[in-house]
Amino acid sequence: MAKHNVYLNLPWAELGKADTIITIDEDGKRLGTITISKGAFEWYPSNAKQPYKLGWKTFDRMIKKHFENNGKS
Repeated sequence: MAKHNVYLNLPWAELGKADTIITIDEDGKRLGTITISKGAFEWYPSNAKQPYKLGWKTFDRMIKKHFENNGKS
């Protein structure tokens, strides 16, 4: 099973002024980075120049649909 490391950079500020950054490594290699702001959730796969960006309503619908289709885990 892969070993995952998750690192958080949580600024002491209201979201939107400075993004929250979460870095995820898998087996010592960068899997990707998540940035969270007031406006969106963004996923940057490793070596990506552009993120996959989701507004909060879209993110909410996507997560709900995923768990409705795949069961809760």
